[in-house]
Amino acid sequence: MRMKRAGRVNILTVAVLACVVVIFSMFFIGRENIGSVGAKFMSALAKGDVDTLTDLSYLGNKDKEDMKKQWEFAAKDVSKQYAFEWRVTGARELSDKAGSVSLMVSRNLFSGSTYEEKFELPMIRVNGRWMVNVSGISRDMYPALPR
Repeated sequence: MRMKRAGRVNILTVAVLACVVVIFSMFFIGRENIGSVGAKFMSALAKGDVDTLTDLSYLGNKDKEDMKKQWEFAAKDVSKQYAFEWRVTGARELSDKAGSVSLMVSRNLFSGSTYEEKFELPMIRVNGRWMVNVSGISRDMYPALPR
C-alpha cells in the first residue's frame, strides 16, 4: 500500500502556474490603458511638458522634431496665460486601433465666468501604444494645437 505525503507538490504544476501568472501580468498589467494615456497627455498639457506631449501625440507622418517645435510654440508661447482644469469622465476603445477619452474641461480659469465643457481626445493605437490623435482635438479646448 502506497501512502501520499502531505505537502508534496508536483514541480510541473508549479511551473505551469508560474508561466500563467507571468503571461497574465505581461498582457494585462504591462499594457497602458487608454484612460491613463489620456490623463497623462492632459497633465503634460497643463504643465507645458513638451517632451511628454510630443511622445504621446500622433500627427500622421509628421516628423517628431517638427511636432516638438509646434508643441513648444503652443505650450510655451501662445498659451502662457491660458489656465484650465480638466478631469477624465470616461474612456472607451472603439476598436483595437481607435478609441476616445471623454473630458470635462474648465477653460479660462481666471476669467471669472468659467464653466465645464465636454471635450473628447481621439486616441489611436500606433505600434501597440495608445497615442492622442492631436489633429482631431477641438481647438476650442486648447489654443494653437499642432497640426
